[in-house]
Amino acid sequence: MADLAGNDNAVLSRAIIMFRKPARRWVLLAAVATIIVVQLTVLLRTSPDKLAGYAETVHRYKPAVHDDAGLWNKLHNQRLPHKSEQKKCSEIKIPKSYWATTAASTPAFVVIPDAGQINVDDTVCIRVVVPARKQRVHMAYTPFPNTPWDSVLLDLVGQRTGVSVPVRLQPAMDIRNTFRDESHVYEADVRLRDVDEYRIEGYVEFRDALWNCDGELAPADYIPEPLHIPSTLRVDVVDPQKTSTYNLERYMELPLCTDLDVEGRWVSSDALSFDTDLVPPPDDHGRVWLPYTCRLRRIEYGEFMQCLKQQYPLMHWYGDSNLRRVLKKLTTRGAWCGTSDEHQTRTCICEDYKEEFTPFNATYRELVIDFDESGGQMVSNKDADFLHVPDNQTRIYYHKWEGLSSKNKPAWQTPFEESVTSRFGVPSVAMISLTNWDAAFDTRAHFALELERLFGIVRQEYPPTTELIIRTGQYFCCRSDYDPPDTRAYSRLRNAYFDQYVVAAFQEQFGHTHKVRVWNVASISEHRPWSYRNETTECNSNHARSELVEIENQVLFNAMCN
Repeated sequence: MADLAGNDNAVLSRAIIMFRKPARRWVLLAAVATIIVVQLTVLLRTSPDKLAGYAETVHRYKPAVHDDAGLWNKLHNQRLPHKSEQKKCSEIKIPKSYWATTAASTPAFVVIPDAGQINVDDTVCIRVVVPARKQRVHMAYTPFPNTPWDSVLLDLVGQRTGVSVPVRLQPAMDIRNTFRDESHVYEADVRLRDVDEYRIEGYVEFRDALWNCDGELAPADYIPEPLHIPSTLRVDVVDPQKTSTYNLERYMELPLCTDLDVEGRWVSSDALSFDTDLVPPPDDHGRVWLPYTCRLRRIEYGEFMQCLKQQYPLMHWYGDSNLRRVLKKLTTRGAWCGTSDEHQTRTCICEDYKEEFTPFNATYRELVIDFDESGGQMVSNKDADFLHVPDNQTRIYYHKWEGLSSKNKPAWQTPFEESVTSRFGVPSVAMISLTNWDAAFDTRAHFALELERLFGIVRQEYPPTTELIIRTGQYFCCRSDYDPPDTRAYSRLRNAYFDQYVVAAFQEQFGHTHKVRVWNVASISEHRPWSYRNETTECNSNHARSELVEIENQVLFNAMCN
């Protein structure tokens, strides 16, 4: 032991002599710094549980894992920039270390390269790294072209306002993102318009394309995987000049909404300084939907009927039970599920199929409903004149279908074998609602073929004078569907990509000949706080609550009548 001590002292003496010489001093300092960095890196890779607070067992609906690990922040170069440094994701290099991560040593994590302060209406780059997992890889599931292997649900949440902004991640432009068993990097430039401090909530829903159970594949178990989200990770949105047009104090100055697809946010009605009767009613949590660039006004059903009579006396609607719930509101002038007590019933929350309903028979495949000042009523006389709308009324021809899926009995195209317009007239509006049944029961390839058949029918039936309104499917999240006997292939990403495909296809096919508008009901629900979206797990039909149906209707009323 004495010899060892003597050797140590000799080494120390030589080190001191070296340190006194300037050139050697810098060499020694660099060597010491290198050793420290190596030790920290080894520590991070061998002890991620201690540094990241990562739990192997996760509650089914735990939205995020937050952590104060300073070393983690240093490893991923989190910094607080000046606003002038703000960049798009495409302008920010992805560190090589991200591609070398593995699930064995590192949990999936969130990075904001330019975390800090931005101005209202600026964008911030959000990235998520999902480390490679070499074991337990599922080979049967594949994503759609140019879509992610992994489904990551992510929101930016305002800490004062509660405003929730979805982060719609896409694979970063890198060849490594195309391989199943490599690490994956996803990113999104998110525009923030409300002054607030935003923090991130979210989790990994599925890996290995398990979100896309196309064909005969069974839905994967919904077992969320936590994201490492440092508690120091935030974005502060400021309005130093107090000139933001998105300020709620100036909401009533905005022009009226005339579009069906507008970005907005859910705001507590208690935070509004104006009379809330001037805007659409709140949801079941007392929040109102307010677009950013235009103003929604509350339109009563009587006013909407007058508008239809003058501008849209005849409409054709094609859709599933979600449109049926819309029609129940219209025919009763909003009285269906119109009281606070009724809002708590199963019919209004979720399932209304077996409800006795006088204005029309919900089991019929084809309905003609005439509307006047008192409401709407199904035309039951088979000898009625279906080609001409009665004076001082408006008419909706409604065809109930299960999308373009094989679940239709008879087949969805059967009513078109004898021209619909030759039987029910040429409408000013044709509304087409898809995705809900198609994503659930059809393959993407077969759906594409059926959609082409529908395009041919639309060209034949509806001239350019007929406006086309494409209604998205309902937003879906937070579970897999195991409802026997017809297990549905729902997932958040799958439904969203079906919607995108439908909208893009209609705009490409008819955008140059017809007026095409998108009634984006999915986006309205997607912006709700996560805990409210999670409530839909109690509704197998994935219907919107009656309060949301009313808000969706108000968006339609404004777009058609302002």
